[in-house]
Amino acid sequence: MKILWITNTPFGALGKKLYGKENNGVWMSALLEDFFHHTEYQISVATTASINKIVKVEENGVIYYGLPSQVPLLYDENKPENIRAWKEVLSEAKPDLIQVWGTEFTHGLCALREAKGIPSVIYMQGYLGFIARHYLAGISHDELKKTRTFRDILKQDSIEQQQRKYYAATEKEKEMFCLSGAIICENNWCEESVRAVVSQITVYRCPLSVNHIFVDHRWESKKAERHSVICTASGYPLKGLHMVLRAVALLKEDYPDIKLYVPGTKMVSDGSMQWRLRKRGYTKYIESIIRELGIEEQIVWMGQVTQEQLAKQYEKTRVFVLSSSIENHSSSLKEAMIVGTPSVASAVGGVPEYIIHGENGLLYRFEEYEIMAGYIRRLFEDDEFACKLSENGRSDMRKLHESVDIAGVIISIYENILEEKK
Repeated sequence: MKILWITNTPFGALGKKLYGKENNGVWMSALLEDFFHHTEYQISVATTASINKIVKVEENGVIYYGLPSQVPLLYDENKPENIRAWKEVLSEAKPDLIQVWGTEFTHGLCALREAKGIPSVIYMQGYLGFIARHYLAGISHDELKKTRTFRDILKQDSIEQQQRKYYAATEKEKEMFCLSGAIICENNWCEESVRAVVSQITVYRCPLSVNHIFVDHRWESKKAERHSVICTASGYPLKGLHMVLRAVALLKEDYPDIKLYVPGTKMVSDGSMQWRLRKRGYTKYIESIIRELGIEEQIVWMGQVTQEQLAKQYEKTRVFVLSSSIENHSSSLKEAMIVGTPSVASAVGGVPEYIIHGENGLLYRFEEYEIMAGYIRRLFEDDEFACKLSENGRSDMRKLHESVDIAGVIISIYENILEEKK
């Protein structure tokens, strides 16, 4: 059986070919490794990139295609050259089935339009309808006006304009649902959200793979930095970094040595002209909060980190915080929990289907950063409770993933879809 995956990033051998490094596909890489044991399935992987012609590379029996145009974020699904590129790849790969990883970008839509009857399924990553609704993440209208930067005005890409782009993209997302007619999701929240838009869609269930690297690391209270917190990547509003900063400011009064570890690019100005010209609105907002609250010394900007580096940091940090205004199935949360890092999370989207409050983690309302701070405080102070959440979180996440042969479930979904199409 020939399967074509359409992804949002050129990972694996294609990433190495284009950029000199193997960009991590995270859950896709983990699942792809499982398919190495199922040689009866030929996997091809395709995405778009800023290149001038189709790039093809093969490694470990997997064929990777880089299609010319733009990166997925800037892709134009109606451009004739892009349509021709997908026709060429589909003609060469001859897939029996197409799996689109996510609806966030429209290169998958272009491919589905050209699939011409090839069965397909979409694995739900983010859900654009709710991302659009919750994108501003509690930032007020007055605050938004102050965030606009030269870069935002020039590119017409302020926080509010970004939200409008997500709303516009929901119609294209709906078209993808209708063209495919099938999705794979992990939780009830996602299923019901999609059914509200396309009621007759076929829904399959399968959890995302978790990289084995996280399973190999284990949090221990005595080894973790006592007054430390790590959050998710921070680049845009719905991840809620601004809420974590306010919680840290409250905790600083009692714990002046508190550290917040933030994966991703530093969001405080280096004073250069280049920084001022390229600064995004949300970066400006974060910078203003940090300076207003006087917590510059509390933040450790981690930069771009590998999965191994992230797993090691989870192991060394007292508390993990998921502060998003919306999440489908937060991989970061599950990775932290499988390491055993005591976790505090906003009760949004599918998150309450993973955390049992007070048993394997703690839940709070997204906008109530005071409650977040209170829960972090308890985990700083109460070793017994922190260890309870750690053990239960690790156990529950291992059961979720190790009790399921994820590759086997995906294969059965593929076979079911093909049988239904006969």
